[in-house]
Amino acid sequence: MHRVRQAAVSIVITGLALVSTGCATAGGAPSFTFAPPAAQSPATEPASATTASPVASVPAVASTPASRATVSLTEWKVTVGGTIKSGKTDLAITNAGVAPHELLVFKSDLDPSAYPTDAAGDIKETGAGVALVSDGDNIDPAGSQTRSIDLAPGKYLFVCNIPGHFKQGMFTVVMVAP
Repeated sequence: MHRVRQAAVSIVITGLALVSTGCATAGGAPSFTFAPPAAQSPATEPASATTASPVASVPAVASTPASRATVSLTEWKVTVGGTIKSGKTDLAITNAGVAPHELLVFKSDLDPSAYPTDAAGDIKETGAGVALVSDGDNIDPAGSQTRSIDLAPGKYLFVCNIPGHFKQGMFTVVMVAP
């Protein structure tokens, strides 16, 4: 029963509920509609084992990110706008440059000059003293990408690690406060 309750909570937290709107006909498929769950009042009593709705005690802000930030990638520069707090962070990443770029996020107390690199000067993504927190696909010029990451307080390096880009200074240090 506890696992069923967790699954129901997960479905509601994502903001979607599956509602059947009809039956299958001969040779046809059933019709489904995605609808948001009914609004829950924060003052609602906690759900008990006999309560039909296992989500009555889930606050409406459970899936809201702690912060949102924009990241702009251009030749040899990573610019972060907005405030980044610890917890879930939504990143809106754009490539405003003329070459493909990527965004990797590392957590480390090291100075960027002390990051482990290969012979070409690119960061070793599994190197000693660094933890790769987030990696996405390469972004073509004028392209964009969104990503959600969960950040603990500490020092992070936002970097493009396409060969030669880190060596050209395409990174920025971001401090995440509690």
